[in-house]
Amino acid sequence: MRSNGAFEEQVSALERAVAGLRGLDVSRATEDELVELLERLESGARMLAGVISRVAYQLRQLRDAV
Repeated sequence: MRSNGAFEEQVSALERAVAGLRGLDVSRATEDELVELLERLESGARMLAGVISRVAYQLRQLRDAV
């Protein structure tokens, strides 16, 4: 699987995005900015939950096939 360059690039991009969010400083954000950020984070979390579900499903399928 590691030989798949596109897969590795996508995983690396996800890791960089998460690392960037960990350093997000919201202490000076306005209420409106925080509302927008929260909406966007919640949307991203729902999308990520979908990806996690697909990965878990695929892993179960591979393990059940053995």
